[in-house]
This record gives sequence, structure tokens and C-alpha cells, in this order.
Amino acid sequence: MFQNIIDLIEKIDKKILNIINIGLHIGFIICIIGIILLAIHYKIYISPNLYFIGIGVFKLGLWTAVSFIICGVGLWCVKERM
Repeated sequence: MFQNIIDLIEKIDKKILNIINIGLHIGFIICIIGIILLAIHYKIYISPNLYFIGIGVFKLGLWTAVSFIICGVGLWCVKERM
């Protein structure tokens, strides 16, 4: 099963794979910002709103990364069918 996933990734077009990589980097940066906000909240308790903002930013980063992966694979599937 794991070999099938590796074979699938190797078949994806390089342009689509590049877009997925850029999206993963953007999602990773957003997650790092969320983690920094949560660390600031942990070290220096300013307000409870900072905690919820940090959690929200972290979730936004995860959703961004996952959506780029799903949309990239979907775009590749549509391109293969054409």
C-alpha cells in the first residue's frame, strides 16, 4: 500500500507537484506563526483571546496544507482523465 502511494506521487506532473510544495510551505509557515502565538501565551499570559487566536491560526495552517494536497491530487486526476 505504501508503495502504491509512492508510485502515485512519482506520476504526478512536476508543475502540480511544485504547486503542492509551495502550498505546504505556506501552511507550514502559518502553523509556525500559530505555535509562536501559543508559546507567547504560555510564557506571558496576556489574555485568553491570544490562546484562541493561536489555535485558530494553527488550524488555518493545517487546513491550508491539507487543502493544497487534496486540490493538487484532484487537479492531477482531472488532468489525467482529459
